[in-house]
Order: sequence, then structure tokens, then C-alpha cells
Amino acid sequence: VLLYKVVAEEVARGFPIFTIQALLFALPVPLGAILVSVFQGLEVAIAFSLIISALASIVLDGGVELFLYFSIGSLLAAYGVRHCRERMVLIKTGIKVGALNMVMAVSIQILWGNPYVTTGAISLVAGFVGGSLVGIIATGFLPLIEMLFGFTTDIKLLELSSLDQPILKDLMVKAPGTYHHSVVVSTMVEASAESIGANPLLAKVSAYYHDIGKIKKPLYFVENQQKGDNRHEKLAPS
Repeated sequence: VLLYKVVAEEVARGFPIFTIQALLFALPVPLGAILVSVFQGLEVAIAFSLIISALASIVLDGGVELFLYFSIGSLLAAYGVRHCRERMVLIKTGIKVGALNMVMAVSIQILWGNPYVTTGAISLVAGFVGGSLVGIIATGFLPLIEMLFGFTTDIKLLELSSLDQPILKDLMVKAPGTYHHSVVVSTMVEASAESIGANPLLAKVSAYYHDIGKIKKPLYFVENQQKGDNRHEKLAPS
């Protein structure tokens, strides 16, 4: 926020047509709310949105208007990605935030007593750009955060749920009985998770992989044994 404030001041100094107040509407504060909502849930994101909006408005020497601008945009962003299972949802949410920003930016400029057409137009563009940037930046940050901190989002779970995953193909070839069992169990636990309010996608993917260790020695498990061929009978007690 501080860095953006410095950049905005320099741009306004070099190009008087761009006022600092108008450029502040492009600050992508809702980005944090999106990331927190995806990784920690909507409840945490709501609290985070209010805190980060208050801090941003203080740093920018803004009043209640900027706090409302940032907080409402952040809350919309957090709500929009609460069940994010496709990366396109991030972009769509960013566009929605941008559209809301445009309305609020013009309203705030009128409230500030800046009815000039040029200032209003710049505020409109800045608000929309700020919202759109939120979705674009979040799309790039998500896989990086997943990799660095070991988070597993619903988007990652959807990728893991593909039966074209190499390890699942390996399971199908080396332990077909186990593979079929895992697919059947995934359907059962998905329905069970939905009925109790748990995460059905997480339950389904977990079922796919819960017996993945049988790839190592598939013939030691009864569902993969030929009739009369029990490997355990040939093992020494030790």
C-alpha cells in the first residue's frame, strides 16, 4: 500500500490529469481477501477484509469512504471465491469487483465534491482496473502459494481427481481390484460427506488414493490374488 501510494504520487506529479484520489481506486486491496478465502475459508476472510481495509485507509490518509470502498470490494471478492473450483472463477470475481468499484468510485468522487468529467472517467477506469487486477494476480499466486506452503485447494483436488493421473493409471494396471474398489468407495464417501456437511470433493479424492500403497505389492491383497495363490502362505513368520 505504501509503495503504491508513492507511485501514485509520482504519477500524479508527472501527469496532473491523474489525481492521487482517482488513482487510489486502482489499489487491489481485495486480493488478500481472495487468497484468504480460498485457503482459510470465508469466515476468516471476512475478518481479514475488515482489518486490511482499515489499515489501508489509515495508511492512505483516507476516511470512512475509502474504508467502505476497500471493505465492500474485499467482502464481495471473498464471497465470490468461497467455493472456487475453477481458476476462471477468480477472473469473473475480479470483474465483478471491478464493476462494483466503478460505482463506488464515482459515488465517492461526487461525495468529495469532484464532479469533473475527467476525474470521474479516470476513477471509473481505475476502479475497474483495480478489480480486474485482483482476479488476474490471484490466478498467478494460487499455484505458487500451494507449492510453497503445501496448501491443497479445491482446484488442486479437482486436478487430483482426474482418473488420468499417472499414479491412478498405474494402480489400474497393477491392482485392478483395488482400483475398482477405490472408485466405488469414492462414490459412497462423496455422498456421505454431502449428507453431513463435510467437503465431498476432499472425501472423494481421498478415497481414490487411500489404497495407493498397494501398487508396490498388489498380489499380497486378496482382491488381486488368483484363486489359490496367497503370497502370505509362502512368507516366513519373521
